[in-house]
Amino acid sequence: MVSILWNVIRPVLLSALSIFLTFQVLQPFALWIDPSFNLLANRGVGKIAFVTLVITHIFLLLVISSRSLWQKFLNSCVYFFWKESWIKKFLIFFWFFFALHAALLGAAILSGIAYFDTTALILSSAKIFSLVFGFFVAFLLAWSEELIFRGTLYQYFAQFISPFSSALITSLIFSLVHDLTCPWNLISKDWKLGLGLFLLGLLLNLVFIITQKLYTGMGIHAGLVYVKVVLRRLPLIVYAPTLPFWFDIDLRQSLLVHLLFVIVIAGIILRYKTLLFQRNNITTT
Repeated sequence: MVSILWNVIRPVLLSALSIFLTFQVLQPFALWIDPSFNLLANRGVGKIAFVTLVITHIFLLLVISSRSLWQKFLNSCVYFFWKESWIKKFLIFFWFFFALHAALLGAAILSGIAYFDTTALILSSAKIFSLVFGFFVAFLLAWSEELIFRGTLYQYFAQFISPFSSALITSLIFSLVHDLTCPWNLISKDWKLGLGLFLLGLLLNLVFIITQKLYTGMGIHAGLVYVKVVLRRLPLIVYAPTLPFWFDIDLRQSLLVHLLFVIVIAGIILRYKTLLFQRNNITTT
């Protein structure tokens, strides 16, 4: 049993170790070029560089794994771009979850814990360009993260365990890597954020299992992220100095959103329990 478990997790651990060692080499070199550069930055060039580093190691993981996993990866993460039908479904999920995120913010305004700042609606050509560019940034972020977690890690673990178990493991990894400087913070200090990320990851994994399409999760992911992109460029919402315990400016940390996630996830589990709990290596087309 131990040897089987080791054979399963060894390629993932080796990939993680390789990422860590590569970071230790690249970060000092990057600081020598630019003292302000950080590969672990949440946004900007640093994040792009780190995601590129991770995707490179994803390919290495696939190379040392089975040929069937490599084919599944290509089918789910790459080949769909050649089929026009994905665009419509991506946009449906994108706009639905964009609207859902915006509706929660609208509910905060109606409840009096925030208000709408109309002065931020003043647009310029620079802001319009920034909003359009932000959409493509949100798209690339969603594609890269879904490629890493649903397209690769979920499908890797699903070769050996049930889809739901694989979803749980992948969701835990998804949550912890959002604080690479100290992942333990997301369990102890920032547990609300860690819980929100875990539940979001679980929802994205379940959607991937059900639809067998990466671009559905991409739509969800990009739609949720793009609201934040818009608000960074157009600060339309101003929050009250004191917020109720069940709400947070970062909705991922909001207990209300956690409850909504739990309700939706529970509904999906009840509806698709046979699919989720039996061994079923998914194939994507």
